[in-house]
Amino acid sequence: MSPAELEHAHQCMQQRWYELVQAEQQGAPVRDLERLYEKYIDAVEIYNRGSQSGPVVYQKRKFPGVA
Repeated sequence: MSPAELEHAHQCMQQRWYELVQAEQQGAPVRDLERLYEKYIDAVEIYNRGSQSGPVVYQKRKFPGVA
C-alpha cells in the first residue's frame, strides 16, 4: 500500500469512528450502531493490513547528551 493509500485508509477509519460516535450520541438504534461498528472494524482491518505490508522505516534521532 502506498503512503497515499495508507493515509486514505487512515482517514476512512477516522471517519467511520466519527460516524459511530455521532450515531450513538444521537440515540441511534442498536442495529444501526452494530452496522456502523462493523464498518469501523472493517476500516481498521484495512488500515492495519496496509500499515503492515510495507517496510518499516525508522528515523534516527539525536538526543542531547546521549552518545
